[in-house]
Amino acid sequence: MAKEFNYDPAKFTPLTGYWCLPHGQINDYERHVLTDLYLPLLGTRAFSIYLLLWEKVPNKELVSERQSHAELMSLLDIDLKTFYNERIKAEALGLIRTYEKKDDIGDYVVYQLYEPLSPAEFFKDDLMSIFLYEQIGAQSYQKLVKKYSQSSDILDDSEEISKDFLEVFQLSNEDLINTPSEVNDAQGAFAKVKDKKQPEIKESEVSQLDWELIGERIEQLFKISEDNLLENQQLIINLHAFYGVDEIALINLIGQTCDIVNNKIDPVRLKKTVQDRFERNANISIKNTEHKDDSANKSEDTGAVNHNFNRADNLLIQQAKSLAPADFLAAEKQKSGGFTGAAESRALRDMAMKTYLSPAVLNIMVDYILKNSPTLTVALMETVANDWQQNHVESPEQALQRLHDFQNKPRNPKRRYNNNRNNRRVEQSTDWSKVTSKPVNNNEAQRKQQELQERLRKMRSKDN
Repeated sequence: MAKEFNYDPAKFTPLTGYWCLPHGQINDYERHVLTDLYLPLLGTRAFSIYLLLWEKVPNKELVSERQSHAELMSLLDIDLKTFYNERIKAEALGLIRTYEKKDDIGDYVVYQLYEPLSPAEFFKDDLMSIFLYEQIGAQSYQKLVKKYSQSSDILDDSEEISKDFLEVFQLSNEDLINTPSEVNDAQGAFAKVKDKKQPEIKESEVSQLDWELIGERIEQLFKISEDNLLENQQLIINLHAFYGVDEIALINLIGQTCDIVNNKIDPVRLKKTVQDRFERNANISIKNTEHKDDSANKSEDTGAVNHNFNRADNLLIQQAKSLAPADFLAAEKQKSGGFTGAAESRALRDMAMKTYLSPAVLNIMVDYILKNSPTLTVALMETVANDWQQNHVESPEQALQRLHDFQNKPRNPKRRYNNNRNNRRVEQSTDWSKVTSKPVNNNEAQRKQQELQERLRKMRSKDN
């Protein structure tokens, strides 16, 4: 699930104008690609925003004639906060780039619209393909791969006879040597735009991998070249960040899944195997967990101790830094005698894919949630994650301090109603212990009984 951001209400309001600047054109084929590959990632609202902005590309209008965001909100039937958080999804997937500007009329936003990646580019991009795999599952993913993969086997043993440009068309030699000034002017009229932005994880944002060790071992054991390793470097960084896989495990996984005929890394099999390994680690054996806990306890004695925290907090920090999220979750659940459910495993995996939370910070979150709830819940995880992101929590120490500050924050006293109790009217209750029954007067009872009988006799005589 995507993270929510808060916009600046002083800069972005329904009256803020907008202007759409296309980067190329989008055709019917690309709309099919959008529906198949991007819709599961964007969701229906972000998908609608992106297509609507393409429809709002100006024809002959001037920037001074721009419309406000209120028009878009009315067409989409959403509020400004929803529009903002849905729009940034398209930004994150490289479909939109957003720029703020101001002129004499006021503030406005320029949306530069990009075409979607081609299917080949999409499936070769590690972040995009892994995210799609996570969203739709293995079966639907394989269907899309088959739909968009194109085989060139039919060209085997064929000979190309296509003609080149200058073989067919003739140009002036002088124009080829000295490009006409009109052509140069026309080329300069087309502004140079930035390359399409694609999501990526920077290696500096995760723990460093020993690439020399990985390269040497896979070359010795599996004859995989260094060039092939570089081709799959971004994939390996992503897997390391998502699932907490270390160098030794990566080497073994590459060996288990590599193409032994061509001595190359098989990206599809590698992704699938790492994901399966993550699922298994969600319920690792108690023996392995206890062994890792012992290792964490030993590391506390040798690691740096933060004197701002007590011994239990320092031990938690050491464990958070030493265990991958799947292992940490399994260890915590086994301490309480529970087990890791499928929904918890998926919630943790989805949160681990978000690069704004490091594995150690994620482990602190898991510890906090499980102390207050028997299971991990997406809503609570997102609430904590949003708070930590907004307060720039980047380390387990900062996360733990944030939790302590929250727990020690004074609570607002409960409202008191009807404080002027002395003026309230109170109805006096009856003290039944003081009430005594009156004695029955037998003569009076007999007299009333005789009067009743006499009255009945007279009524009967009238009827006769």
